Amino acid sequence: MMHNFLSFFIFISISFCQENIKHIVINLDGTSIVGLVDSMKTESVFITPENDDKQTSLNLNDVYYIYNSFGKLYYISPNYEDRLNLIEERSGFLITTSGDTLDYTTIEIDRRMDEPYVYLASEDNELAHKISLFDVHLIRIDASYMEHSVRRGCITGICLVLTGLTLQSFSYYGDRSENLSEDASLFQKAKTMGGALGTSIMNFIPGLSSAGQQYQSVTIFFPVSSIGWMIYDHYFDKRTHYIRPLIREDQFPHSMYWFNPGRIVKNRIKEKLDPITKKLKPILDKLPF
Repeated sequence: MMHNFLSFFIFISISFCQENIKHIVINLDGTSIVGLVDSMKTESVFITPENDDKQTSLNLNDVYYIYNSFGKLYYISPNYEDRLNLIEERSGFLITTSGDTLDYTTIEIDRRMDEPYVYLASEDNELAHKISLFDVHLIRIDASYMEHSVRRGCITGICLVLTGLTLQSFSYYGDRSENLSEDASLFQKAKTMGGALGTSIMNFIPGLSSAGQQYQSVTIFFPVSSIGWMIYDHYFDKRTHYIRPLIREDQFPHSMYWFNPGRIVKNRIKEKLDPITKKLKPILDKLPF
């Protein structure tokens, strides 16, 4: 009798929770959808919005994160993770959904999915504040964010130099390959390409009488690209990272999409390798070792 009663009580409790649980989908632009998530695939999530019986499919590329009404994260996007990593590098201030402003020198954000918290420390207190992540409206990094802009400027300058070096090498190779015979060996072509590359590199080295013509033009790439990124980040307020909108219908002032070339390249490689891995897996499983 008692066993049947407990089973019935557990069933009723689960059914009650299922009826009352809600999932909140926060999009990259700050808009949100409230409903019940039915399922999720690698590229989409299926949700039935509240007051609507029709299931809707959302592209995960447009989703910032998903959490439920019990304060647990259901899904976090790569854009969310990239922003948290950047936020934790620097000091700044935080504004809560209730309008309070909290300054901090260091910040740590939980990566756990179950009730994540934000820990703030100041110069006077190692743990000045501990607040729920879902009570945070925005986090703004102070002027030290410009260091990140300069870093990206240096990377951009290196990419420009390498691009110019590559184009110039191919140009020299095209001129020199005219002297090669049609049946030239691969070694001869490689030797010609090596000579073209060497000439291009010499053009970027200062202090040489017969070379170094490109050195002065190259040196301007780095300051110009760094200043360009600083202006871009300041104008578009890239140092401000929004977590929750103050009103559900409101959008963030700018999208929370975060451009990460390394992540994009990694995902592209994974997409190409996954079909090959799936084909090889049955063969590898049959091996005795």
